[in-house]
Amino acid sequence: MMTVRISSVILGVILPVAAYGADWPMWGRDTSRNWVAPGNSVPATFDPGKMDYDTEVVDLKTTKNVKWIAKLGSQAYGNTTVSGGKIFIGTNNESPRDERHLGDRGVVMCFDEKTGEFLWQLIIPKLGVGKVGDWEYLGICSSPAVDGNRVYVVTNRCEVVCLDMNGLSDGNDGPFKDESRYITPAGNEPIQLTNKDADIIWIYNMIEDLNVFPHNITSSSVLVAGDKLFVTTSNGQDWSHVNIPNPRAPALIALDKKTGALIGEEASGISKRLYHCNWSSPSLARIDGKELVLFGAGDGFLYGFDPTPGDWSWSGDSEG
Repeated sequence: MMTVRISSVILGVILPVAAYGADWPMWGRDTSRNWVAPGNSVPATFDPGKMDYDTEVVDLKTTKNVKWIAKLGSQAYGNTTVSGGKIFIGTNNESPRDERHLGDRGVVMCFDEKTGEFLWQLIIPKLGVGKVGDWEYLGICSSPAVDGNRVYVVTNRCEVVCLDMNGLSDGNDGPFKDESRYITPAGNEPIQLTNKDADIIWIYNMIEDLNVFPHNITSSSVLVAGDKLFVTTSNGQDWSHVNIPNPRAPALIALDKKTGALIGEEASGISKRLYHCNWSSPSLARIDGKELVLFGAGDGFLYGFDPTPGDWSWSGDSEG
């Protein structure tokens, strides 16, 4: 599976004609993030075809080794993830699929893996703070992570969100029931939901709960490890590129994947020493029989954290 930029205003999700391989449920395929694909029948080359720049439509007859193409926004910084016959990807709203949602937004889209049919989307209004914390038109910079029937993604609003992989097509599950208010910009009447909208299970807000100050955009692809989620907070400097609004905010946190409850936070003082921001995504390594959550931090060091400390308040076990 690969995602290819066709132009500045369209992205295509390109599927080789060859038989479908194993799922790719998170950034880097699995917790090691080593990116090696297990398949052996993927075509070595493909041609994305020719696009009509007036209609922004690609003629599939001009492509090679392409199954289908789906239009996204003008930018997509997260990577495609694939699980359970569905494809998930973050983008912006420069090519809106729903006239109820116009203007700059973060968007997570879900497509059918075999046909490219658009299934549902999560619409995320902007923070309203401009470039300093939610840069215009960047959309979603997180690659969704899928575990079972749950999808975990970090939004442009500095939230960790758990979604039902089927959207609202099978009902509104989970404790969170106010999707209509969530997808509506502040000050507007709540938008009526449809089956093309996302089903939010729970939300963890890192600004409200941890006083995180995201610099430019909130990034991080969620690491799913057992019953825990590990997430980079994107805590960083302000517009001056000198001042750190909250040097006490953690750079890395752990959440309960079922409830979204905070169960651990980094206590190494990384945010006091950062140069710009904490954007790196964590990975899980097994070294000499010991598991470590590895994290390239904003202070220029690589940290290894024990994922199961007794008091759930971490300090770095190793750095180098």
